[in-house]
Amino acid sequence: MIKIKKNQAGFTLVEMMVMLVIFAVIFTLSLVNYRKGERLEVFRLATSGVASAIRQAQTSALTGFGSEADLSPAYGVYFDLAAPDQYLFFKDDDNNQVYSAGLDEVIETVFLPAEIELSGYTGDGPVSIVFIPPKPTTYFTSGLATFQSGEITLRREEFSTKEGLITLNTFTGQVSAKLQEAAE
Repeated sequence: MIKIKKNQAGFTLVEMMVMLVIFAVIFTLSLVNYRKGERLEVFRLATSGVASAIRQAQTSALTGFGSEADLSPAYGVYFDLAAPDQYLFFKDDDNNQVYSAGLDEVIETVFLPAEIELSGYTGDGPVSIVFIPPKPTTYFTSGLATFQSGEITLRREEFSTKEGLITLNTFTGQVSAKLQEAAE
């Protein structure tokens, strides 16, 4: 005959099932938040990548990147809302401080990550940011106007309350990037 002790330590089957359900709910919620955080980080990295491309153009103008026959060429980055998923890194071959299709050499066409796109910039036309050696002198040109400072804005539809903001001060040459609350 088997004797059952009344004060036996342990869990009942119901208690174990409740614990497993609670664990599954917590795990699911943390996984969903992890994926959202991962997508937000991709957005942050894309914003930093655009700022890095602008800095690369600045550095190329400072160092005279290119062939020796091409003494001190100007370099720039071109943004156009007509192609919101990409931007161009170019050499300003015609020295007019703006990107000229067919006249300037496109060094690289950079595509933004999926679901991230250019949503705006300072001015009313496509933006050319050009650095002319030797200082380098900086030009932020949109349409027919040149600005002392300018902004490029990125968005990701999923994060409608956030925007990626890249700021350029043409006087100091400072380029900064951050995610911020979207302007209404």
